[in-house]
Amino acid sequence: MSSPSPSSRNSYTPPNIAETDNDSPQTLDSLNHYCDSPTTPESENDSNQTHTEWSQDHRTNYDSPTTTSETDNDDDDYEDRSSKRPRKNSTVDELSTLPDSLLISILSFLPIQYAIRTSVLSKRWRFLWTCVQSLFFYYRHCYDDGDKIRDFVSFVTKTLVLYNGSRLQKFWVDFDYESRFAHNVNVWIFRAISKGTEQIRLEFCSAEGYLGENDRFVLPQILYNNSFFRELGFSLCIVKPKEVVSWNSLKKLSIGYVNLSEDVIQNILSGSPVLETLELYDFYGLDRLRVDNVNLKRLILRGYWFFDYGFDAIEEDCSGLKIWAPHVRSLEISGCFGRKNCWLEDVSSLVDATLNCFFISCADDCNDDYEWFQYILRGLLESLGHVKNLTLGTWALQVLSIMEAKGLCSPRSKCEYLTLDTPLEGSVLPGIASLLESSPFLETLVITMSSSSNREYFWGKLIELYDFNGEQYWTSQKKTFKCLMMHLKTIKFANFTWNYCDLNFSFAQFLLKNARVLQKMIVYTRWEHAKKPKKLSQADQKLLSFPRSSPNAVVEFCV
Repeated sequence: MSSPSPSSRNSYTPPNIAETDNDSPQTLDSLNHYCDSPTTPESENDSNQTHTEWSQDHRTNYDSPTTTSETDNDDDDYEDRSSKRPRKNSTVDELSTLPDSLLISILSFLPIQYAIRTSVLSKRWRFLWTCVQSLFFYYRHCYDDGDKIRDFVSFVTKTLVLYNGSRLQKFWVDFDYESRFAHNVNVWIFRAISKGTEQIRLEFCSAEGYLGENDRFVLPQILYNNSFFRELGFSLCIVKPKEVVSWNSLKKLSIGYVNLSEDVIQNILSGSPVLETLELYDFYGLDRLRVDNVNLKRLILRGYWFFDYGFDAIEEDCSGLKIWAPHVRSLEISGCFGRKNCWLEDVSSLVDATLNCFFISCADDCNDDYEWFQYILRGLLESLGHVKNLTLGTWALQVLSIMEAKGLCSPRSKCEYLTLDTPLEGSVLPGIASLLESSPFLETLVITMSSSSNREYFWGKLIELYDFNGEQYWTSQKKTFKCLMMHLKTIKFANFTWNYCDLNFSFAQFLLKNARVLQKMIVYTRWEHAKKPKKLSQADQKLLSFPRSSPNAVVEFCV
């Protein structure tokens, strides 16, 4: 199979990469000079972390390579290891005995600047890096001058000039984009396509924090017709195909900070028959999303973007987003949606759902805010009443707390696995109780706290209107929970700091006392607190001292 011919794409003229640089020793020397240039610790860590995420999420079909810590030991350590096995007349260079294919695989797991540095090791290593299967470039320095960004762009181009692999699996660029670099990015894309790249990600940001519609990168039309692509990701790009999209092999698509229309989405979905995962984040312009693809099983919607219209648009845009996804099995709605209500028209195949989103109301009367929030949340929960795995965040639990205070129950749920992503504060406790009451078939309860959940969305107004006595809430609880009496078998606490007296303990005590068929409570402690054994020991002892209604219940501690 060959990549599509550039000449067949609407008189599209491919950029000439030869005009940018040439394949010469000077080019390689300049790359090494760039790679050896001073880098701040912060930027180095960011690059390594992002590359690690890329490597973990996108494994190649090779065995795990030797890590740098194993290959970069000093001479003494090497002599100790090599002396334990037979050798001839000289020390054996173990790396040199490996075939090129395996060395290339190892280099593919390194950030590209580190892989390029190996070119100085010997003549054999000089161009070995040019055949790596993954090219990842990262540069985000909001306060750097334009020359440094230009140097980075030149570095990417020169790297692609020297790249000599027969097939490039992954190409990812993440940097502070400016419109003056549009030609360079087109050069990169054409070079990647010519190498049959399967995964392309263009993650652009702006050093100024905002990039206007006219200054964003326009995806070239050649991108929309390719049978090699298996994964694509675009951020702060203009997505406007002029012809029918043809991504026959595409499995995963992620688009963010983008203006989308229903026609564009339908064109993309129609041209991606085997698409399995669709992620839209910080998008806008879309009022209806219809996903009829039989193979698409995971839909992720992370935030609605109002930046292009200004924050006043949050108050003006009261339209909704209607979603039809009859074949999707996993749905995530997270982030800020302003006043963009979400209606789930058809999600009948859903098994797993996450609601870790929040909405903004501009009403003068805070009671009107809550009435609108209740309307949104009740509609979402009623549409998700059949799912087996449900995750809720802080905003949803706070709204449920208000409903509970007003005598309104949470919609009934058939959920068997419930995850609560929230800090255990007083404003969420009635909401948790309401959920437990409305989920009679619950078997597993997970309480965690991610970075996104550590936020009180409207605590100030709540405290004025309602008296949530957090410290005494569970001890004064009189409700009977069917799930605790008949089905709840596993409880997990994750990412919590266990102080000696806080709401975490009171909730754990309540669960141990009332979960009659409980088999296991697992407590995961944050790793940064693992160096405080005395404090952990006190927390362990306190949890172990709580009475348990289930004779089979055990409490386990993990770090």
